[in-house]
Amino acid sequence: MAGRMSKVVLISESGYSSEHDELLLSFLDQGCELFCVVGKDCELWENVMDELAIGNGENSKYITTTSHPGESVKDVIEFANNFTTKSNGEVQIVRI
Repeated sequence: MAGRMSKVVLISESGYSSEHDELLLSFLDQGCELFCVVGKDCELWENVMDELAIGNGENSKYITTTSHPGESVKDVIEFANNFTTKSNGEVQIVRI
């Protein structure tokens, strides 16, 4: 995966677990600007990503996070595609 990962749509099939925090941090490290979650625990995923982005406040990362309870995967991917980010890269789909 070359370059920045500007937009991520996470499709949560198994739900949130703290084991996934490293993955979320890797999105931040790769410069992710938009993080959308759909599926099981999507609101929890969004809250955790917000907390990780803020951290202790010294090295906060700016990221837009959205959760989409009750929405279809197709609609969330379309939302992400239409969302403008600085680098406007392709939407990366991650299934967990």
